[in-house]
Amino acid sequence: MNPANSVLLTDLYQLTMLQGYHDAGMEDTAVFEFFVRRLHPGRGFLLAAGLEQSLEYLEQLHFSPEALEWLASTKRFSPAFLASLESLRFTGDVHAMPEGTVFFPNEPILRVTAPIAEAQLVETRLINLLHLQTLIASKAARSVLMARGTAGRCVRLNAIGGGQPDPGGAP
Repeated sequence: MNPANSVLLTDLYQLTMLQGYHDAGMEDTAVFEFFVRRLHPGRGFLLAAGLEQSLEYLEQLHFSPEALEWLASTKRFSPAFLASLESLRFTGDVHAMPEGTVFFPNEPILRVTAPIAEAQLVETRLINLLHLQTLIASKAARSVLMARGTAGRCVRLNAIGGGQPDPGGAP
């Protein structure tokens, strides 16, 4: 199992909501968009990034036997709900800006349309993936723009961890 793609990289809130949807028989379609409300002063743009990692996460989304066992050990979830998670896969649609696209506040860079439980489950991890990758790409673009007129060179100083859940194990 790739820990960076673990379905358990989410909030307890999301899993609790899934239990509620299951118990209520809710299977409606939900839509959510990832966007930035405002930028800090002096940061006029962002660069969309993280789509590749987001799609990989969605394509591999499943509850492993170990994840289900751990959830059962918490005694927070019903056996029927946990059994329903065994077959859960992402079946929704994703629309996104291409990697490297410049965007501004209130522009959706990614939209997910999926059954409500799937959309709820993936929200936290997608926010984290998109946020980190967009932050890195945008900072790099601003650094290159600032370096123009100097020697035109940038030095990479902070590659520690790479945003992985286990920075000590990052390549």
